[in-house]
Amino acid sequence: MTALPEVRRRRTGLMVAANVLALAALGGMTYAGVTALRNYEGATKVSVESTKLPVTPTAMLATVDADDTLTTITVLVLSPGTQVGGSIVSVPASSDSTAGGAEVRVPLTQIYAEGGVDALAQAVESVLSVTLDRSSVVAPDELEALLQPVAPIAVELPADVVGADSDPLFDAGPVNLTAAEAARVFTAVSDTQTDAERRGNVQALWGGVASSVGAGRTSPEAASPLADTATMPEFIERLFAGPVQARGLPANPVPVDEVPEGVDVDELDRAEAIFVLASVASASMSAPSPGLVFRIEAPPGTEERVKVAVAAVLYLGGNVQSVTLGGETFPETRILVADESLTEEAESNNAYFGTTVTRLADPPIEGIDVILQLGTEFLDGQGDALPSTTSTTEST
Repeated sequence: MTALPEVRRRRTGLMVAANVLALAALGGMTYAGVTALRNYEGATKVSVESTKLPVTPTAMLATVDADDTLTTITVLVLSPGTQVGGSIVSVPASSDSTAGGAEVRVPLTQIYAEGGVDALAQAVESVLSVTLDRSSVVAPDELEALLQPVAPIAVELPADVVGADSDPLFDAGPVNLTAAEAARVFTAVSDTQTDAERRGNVQALWGGVASSVGAGRTSPEAASPLADTATMPEFIERLFAGPVQARGLPANPVPVDEVPEGVDVDELDRAEAIFVLASVASASMSAPSPGLVFRIEAPPGTEERVKVAVAAVLYLGGNVQSVTLGGETFPETRILVADESLTEEAESNNAYFGTTVTRLADPPIEGIDVILQLGTEFLDGQGDALPSTTSTTEST
């Protein structure tokens, strides 16, 4: 599945959650501020030369058991530049595909059961605001073949692995798994376990895969960049050829009164999901909301406060395209706009970020309206309480 860059900005899917996720933390945002950011009328008119975000091919690898029941969803991202090695992002299969934007919660497992791989891929793209270059759903034997290069896999399982007949397959604790055994863990589901209860094993096993890859376990022949026609085995061969990082996305229980009887569904932590994917797959992120498109920069060690900033931008109707924790340290937050015409819109909610300085981005980044360089005044803050509605602002 592919999408041209211009298509990404038009995708809306099921992104109602962009205005829902941070309500608890940011409920005091003023209507005027939200309206200002929503009145974005196309801020990509940049006449100066701009830089480009590095290409990072993406793929969705989903697994099913012998009965074709969806068991896991994983987004794979190749590293920029060499496109060797990369990131493994485990997505809860029970995630609400409506992102809280509908009266009836529909988990991704149900999307696959009713619509197959194409429907699942579209739902994952919508929920995560990411464009997938290819998507596959694999059965246990196919998964075993994909994992063979990294076996055996050392992992500490946080919970017992239970099969379809409620039979214990593996006990919690440290274990070395063959490729076939790892495939059994990834595809084991039981009526006695919710997705949340088995999620820890899935995330731990992907962590074991990343550790097993080390500096690289495969030697792909294809030269960079990865061909558009590359198959999932070829994609994973590139992934396992260099260092890999693995991370699972968190999901929270849905209120009991919002869960249909007998449905296993959770609410994805959208701010963290966007934070993670915008960090590793910036060029593949889409912009479903009508607001400005942001890149957020901050120094290392500031992950939690950066996630707060991501939640704020999403709540205000904006889009987060890129995140980096390799930024410089500034006392004030710097708002770097791609064009002077964006200044008023970019500053409309700057009170939340404390003292700000607005400048032209030099050079701007293609597809990015605002580079938000978070200052220590915001990064050293505590909690999610809103500051005063007034702030000190300079435009230079």
